[in-house]
Amino acid sequence: MSQQNLQHPFFSFALVTLQFTLIGALLLTTSISFHPFAIALNILAAVIGLWALQAMHWGHFNIVPDPMPDIELVTQGPYQFIRHPMYFSIILFFLPLVLLNFSLLSAGLYINLIFILLIKLHYEEYLLSQALPDYPNYQKRTKKLIPFII
Repeated sequence: MSQQNLQHPFFSFALVTLQFTLIGALLLTTSISFHPFAIALNILAAVIGLWALQAMHWGHFNIVPDPMPDIELVTQGPYQFIRHPMYFSIILFFLPLVLLNFSLLSAGLYINLIFILLIKLHYEEYLLSQALPDYPNYQKRTKKLIPFII
């Protein structure tokens, strides 16, 4: 079975739509904070996200989890430590917004965002393992989402 037959574009776009809906809801229901803790985590998240984009070369970024036809395994930059630095940067960026504006709503939105990112991550890893012969070896030597932990 070819890689193309394993992809489900509707599922991919549904995950991206849910991700951005939850991000929008978090932004609408919380306040940007200028607390030093928030600023530090937001800067760290932005640096990790930009470092990931630079490592994968800007033109190879894909918002949906489906691998691009000319995909190459990237193992430099943050990808030498974790396989999904972009997802990590999203989780890290929104953490201070939720902690400093805590409510059941913001916590629920944040938990659902993490849940959707985990589903997207697992689906993407499945597709990548089908598209890239070296991906299973890469999985063995790197963490999935949080450096040195998970």
